[in-house]
Amino acid sequence: MIQLIVADESHKHDVATLLAALFEEVGHSPDYDAIAAIYDEIEADDRHSTLLAMDEGEVVGVITLVETISLYAGGHIGVLNELYVVPEYRSEGVGKILLDAAKELGEERGWVRLEVTTPGDEYARTLRFYEREGFLLIGPRYKFMFF
Repeated sequence: MIQLIVADESHKHDVATLLAALFEEVGHSPDYDAIAAIYDEIEADDRHSTLLAMDEGEVVGVITLVETISLYAGGHIGVLNELYVVPEYRSEGVGKILLDAAKELGEERGWVRLEVTTPGDEYARTLRFYEREGFLLIGPRYKFMFF
């Protein structure tokens, strides 16, 4: 049975391991060491939340969220930065459990919406998942790199 826990500094290895696997899968750059270093910084920020899905003591999924204020959205919003489920647990409801917990957290905190940046059209299964869960397409995002 899947259980959720709020990650803290003692879960840094688990979070970094899962997110490194996610980033490798989607061709993103941060590796385990970089993720672990960043996690040390964000864990002290109360606007950031990381939830882990556990199955009999094994970490099988992770979701990271951050709260911000958005004038265009009309108040506080949540941004889902990462959602990853280990391949063996995909299509088993783990992603939905994590996303439902994120929605519940948003309701508790009074967010007016929850946003997610998706990896692109080549991940059609991921896009269908978010659409089934009630997410609406709001357009592409761009980035500007400082380094």
